[in-house]
Amino acid sequence: MENLREFASSTNGDRWFLGTDDMSNSEVVLHRGNPSSGGHETVMAVSDFLDRRPFGPERGALVMLLADSLPGESGEVPVKPV
Repeated sequence: MENLREFASSTNGDRWFLGTDDMSNSEVVLHRGNPSSGGHETVMAVSDFLDRRPFGPERGALVMLLADSLPGESGEVPVKPV
């Protein structure tokens, strides 16, 4: 997993990151559970994360991060490193 960017954390210590999967080179969400519950990590496609219900504040945080990554008024397109 590369380029991890934390976009949300909960009061109990869970954390969510947007990253790039090494094998597929696609963007994925990594959920890292709090240490007291074992720190289990779950990786899923961004689309699967956005479709999960019920929606929580971490979904809104990811939507905002993704919106900030869109091309700006200048029309510039962000380039992903290969």
